[in-house]
Amino acid sequence: MFTYQKQCLCDVIAEVEPLLELHYQELTLNRDVVKLNPDWHRYAELEHAGAFHVFTARDDGRLIGYSAFFLGPHLHYKDLVVANNDVLYLHPDARSGMVGIRLIKTSEAGMKALGAAKITWHAKHSNDLQQILARLGYTDEEVIMGKIF
Repeated sequence: MFTYQKQCLCDVIAEVEPLLELHYQELTLNRDVVKLNPDWHRYAELEHAGAFHVFTARDDGRLIGYSAFFLGPHLHYKDLVVANNDVLYLHPDARSGMVGIRLIKTSEAGMKALGAAKITWHAKHSNDLQQILARLGYTDEEVIMGKIF
């Protein structure tokens, strides 16, 4: 049975780490330079301050996905509270059906309940997230470009 819930990152780090490694291997560009090394202490500080939130998807209790957000007023529009997605990942074995959609919708509802008036996501060109988000009513707003030195 699939369940979706808000959880404290500090309580699930040990479960998140294997999925995070899969996430890194699947989607991170320039892995020769960009090394996986989360600043768990800083995440914990932000979570404790109410500025970081994690939602999880589980299959019979086993963690199969996560969606995490930074939450706060936009620096250009201080009256607008924005939830910026940090990471979204679903184990490849769980990508059929509606598991991912339900995780996204759980995240939306949770962030709205926490005061977000807007949610932003970033999607790699190499996966289907952009098309899924478009079907859920999201629109392209910006393009993020990067350069490794």
